[in-house]
Amino acid sequence: MKRAVAFLFRLEGGRPLSEKEFVQFASYRLNWFKPTEAQRLLRVAQDLNVVELREGVLRPTFDVAGLEVPVDYRPPPGVLDRAPPPEDLFVKILNRIVERTGSDRRAVVSAINAIQERMDVTVEVAALIHARALGVDVADLVDPVRESIVKRSA
Repeated sequence: MKRAVAFLFRLEGGRPLSEKEFVQFASYRLNWFKPTEAQRLLRVAQDLNVVELREGVLRPTFDVAGLEVPVDYRPPPGVLDRAPPPEDLFVKILNRIVERTGSDRRAVVSAINAIQERMDVTVEVAALIHARALGVDVADLVDPVRESIVKRSA
């Protein structure tokens, strides 16, 4: 996990990264994972205290320059299995929207991404906003999302 995090942060000269940048780099830029898996990589890194969220940005909890990482590094297949899988609130909200509205899954994800981009919020918050706008009851998921965000920023 430390090597993967070191590689990601070195990619941008060691500067702090937003959660969105971390996920985009691990999925789109490096093609390591699908976006949902890249989000899982971030959660596992946070659970293992390899990165921390401070002042709205992610910072490694160790010296990334002091760790040897090959230039052609790719995380091993089991890197995402190193922590118990947290409940994926985004997927839960997404599934509820799709089930209750009959909307196309890709269209819903696209709309959520647009909200996330426009409002600069986490993907879970954007999904809640979209669900409410469509009249989908997500009241039972507001507190778990809040707790998840608080836990990540602590």
